[in-house]
Amino acid sequence: MDTTKNLSSLSENNFIQLLRQILDEYFHRLSSTKQTIKIDPQIRIQLEQLLRSTNPSANKIITNDLPENLQKLYINFVNDYRHDIERYHIYQASQYMDEYRLKNFDWSIRMALHDEHLFKCRLPLVNLQLELTNEKNSKDILLELDEQELNKLIDEMMKIEQAMNNNNLLLSQ
Repeated sequence: MDTTKNLSSLSENNFIQLLRQILDEYFHRLSSTKQTIKIDPQIRIQLEQLLRSTNPSANKIITNDLPENLQKLYINFVNDYRHDIERYHIYQASQYMDEYRLKNFDWSIRMALHDEHLFKCRLPLVNLQLELTNEKNSKDILLELDEQELNKLIDEMMKIEQAMNNNNLLLSQ
């Protein structure tokens, strides 16, 4: 995907406004900007792909596909809208979960010895494989989580368990 070619035509202000507009539309909010910008469908797809490919919890946000003048702006945008982007990811993933049910899961731990810049590191990663099924077929999803992401997942699962226990308590009364 040659993102630079199309996104380089955007001004810095329009770039940020379009990202905000996408999130506002996605969450059915009133626009945070005063005017709605008409967007070329191809650029919108690229911006949506950019949001989906961004892990806001990562130590380093990858911006290599962006024009140089938009890279720092995007990093700042991700920091400012971290919570919305995380919700965007969860909602995107949950669309597949409606059709499928968890059939089985497996996990393993591996040690990453290099990061994306080939610097030596010793980063433990958990590979979590989810086997999802519906009436017709099944599919596997592989998640690779660092310690921070795994702790966040565990915290969320504990909140779910607590909510379910509270509901069970209310139903038993």
